Amino acid sequence: MKRIVWYGIKDVRLETDAEIPKCEEGGVLIKTEAFSVCGTDVKAYNAGNTRLTHPQTVGHEFVGRIEESRTTAFSGGERVVMAPTIGCGECYYCKTGKRNLCAKPRSIGFQIPGAMAEYLSLPADAVTGGHLIKCPDDIPAPVAAIAEPLSCVINGLSRVPVNTLNDVLIIGLGAIGLFHAISIRNAGAGNIITTDFPGNKVDIAKSLGFTVINPEEIKEKWKELSGGLGFELVIIAAPVQQVQETAPMYARKGGYVSYFASLPPEHEKISLSSRMIHYNELVLYGTSDSTPKHVEEAVKLLSERKDDFLKVITVLPMEQWLEAYQGVMDMRYAKVVLTP
Repeated sequence: MKRIVWYGIKDVRLETDAEIPKCEEGGVLIKTEAFSVCGTDVKAYNAGNTRLTHPQTVGHEFVGRIEESRTTAFSGGERVVMAPTIGCGECYYCKTGKRNLCAKPRSIGFQIPGAMAEYLSLPADAVTGGHLIKCPDDIPAPVAAIAEPLSCVINGLSRVPVNTLNDVLIIGLGAIGLFHAISIRNAGAGNIITTDFPGNKVDIAKSLGFTVINPEEIKEKWKELSGGLGFELVIIAAPVQQVQETAPMYARKGGYVSYFASLPPEHEKISLSSRMIHYNELVLYGTSDSTPKHVEEAVKLLSERKDDFLKVITVLPMEQWLEAYQGVMDMRYAKVVLTP
């Protein structure tokens, strides 16, 4: 089979003669239909990742069909997506339903061979832990492959009363920013303002009917755009230090600020006004990963809004993985899905 393997920084290879992995006892063997490129994959290519040991098949966002099952939970031919972080099942976080925060997690594409391959073998604890989610046939493969990153967005929005919000600001229009915009509009928000610099991602946002403001204008226009009060929710989907420091000023009193994008370790510290947070009663929060429940919700949303999500995606064959990585780095693509 073909697979994409990380050997080290700037050393990722397409291998065409790998053996098809065996189906483990209690696990499943999946024939992949599509897998998408995550920003984490690109970061590992450029700078490595402490969770990676080489060589490792990368990728954790996928859709596929079960080729072989050695469990009663799934049958051959069933179509599935996945919450790829496998919790230990024993720690406080796993026992309270927050497997994404597990103290001893394992994940496909890191500790377990990943999904950027024609076949993916999942161990028993991935199945018994409920990490595999059935996916209906009406969702095109490129759209189904983004269930995992969309589930992370849904996790973040679960922290706020999303169904009551109307005025929302989204800073950054990568795939995650666009996924937030689609999800929040689906929840009923009427005034969604997005910001980014001109380019392909802005064009996608406008084609979806969203209002886009140049980041240089938001400081002067944020009150006008939010009825003079500020936004009920500000979502930071841009890994930029200055952006993360200034974003809370755009929130109204009692509002929420989502720190979705993480900063690199060398720039991880930011300065914030304690007085603004205190007197405006702001809620600032972070979001990381997702649970199987969030993936289930993502599958439902993908089925309802598949045409919207298709506009965000560029599909390439897996042989063009380097073009996919480069296109993400150059910001020519919002979200790339590879097909085997």
